[in-house]
Amino acid sequence: MARLAVLRGGHSMERDVSFVTGNRVAHALERLGHEVHALDIEETTTEQLMDLEPDAAFICLHGPGGEDGTVQALLETLGIRYTGSGPLSSIRCMDKDYAKRALAAAGIPTPPFRTFVRRAMNEMGASAALDVAADTLGYPLVVKPAREGSSFGLSRVEGPDGLLDAVYEAFGYDAKIVLEKWVEGAEVSVPILEPPGEEPRALGLVEIRPREGAYNFEAKYTPGMTDFAIPAEVSPEAAARIEATALKTYSVLGCSGFARVDTILDADGTPWVLDVKTIPGFTETSTLPLAAEAAGMKFEELVETILESALQSEAPAKL
Repeated sequence: MARLAVLRGGHSMERDVSFVTGNRVAHALERLGHEVHALDIEETTTEQLMDLEPDAAFICLHGPGGEDGTVQALLETLGIRYTGSGPLSSIRCMDKDYAKRALAAAGIPTPPFRTFVRRAMNEMGASAALDVAADTLGYPLVVKPAREGSSFGLSRVEGPDGLLDAVYEAFGYDAKIVLEKWVEGAEVSVPILEPPGEEPRALGLVEIRPREGAYNFEAKYTPGMTDFAIPAEVSPEAAARIEATALKTYSVLGCSGFARVDTILDADGTPWVLDVKTIPGFTETSTLPLAAEAAGMKFEELVETILESALQSEAPAKL
């Protein structure tokens, strides 16, 4: 059995969700017989990791600090194996601006967008271009932070009167924001698993149906507020397109181990990629474990598969 560090908590807006994910993963690893050390992220974390010398770290950190390549780069410096994607892929996926540019360059459908940076707003008067961007994209549109998860700071804007308020709201969460064309359709999440020595595969297509309003933070993590259709109730042809698009997205962004690709299937059958999570949640309402369960995979088996991918990888050379 392995000596493992489970990293959870941190300082992002998703700290509480990270604890739920991390504690659930830690308990599963303990049931599998591993020696588990659950660590919150604090000033002594690096020293704790150096003293512990774990065989691997299971990263359960959501949002900035966990999904943006920060902790991955630290673990590589310490020569510690870890679960999930590496620093470069994490940076690309965490920043929606970077991710969408890479997807568009690869011919993968992602809603048209425009990016605004606070520094340009302050030093170049970029706010004068907000109406130009909105008119180009058309209403309704979405305004959201470029580097946040769980729908924090996200607003749907119906017309010009609501644009500035949405921009200020998004800038409250990040110094870079994205204006994105609204795409109407079925919301389909694609959890992807890459077992050691195998090609990545979609665990299944999860259609997300919030009972009231949008699929926001409350709807994501409150049992009973969202219904899930597994498999998604779409045509076989649409399902094949969604899966192929998700797997190509996973490859183009350099993901490894596991990830989740979020899409919108429009009325024409086009799957538009909205977001990629390199460390999706493992809560009881998270789509990754729900899809695994629907595919006949117990939670412990899912966790062990992800861990084995890390343990069988080449240990990073200490930098």
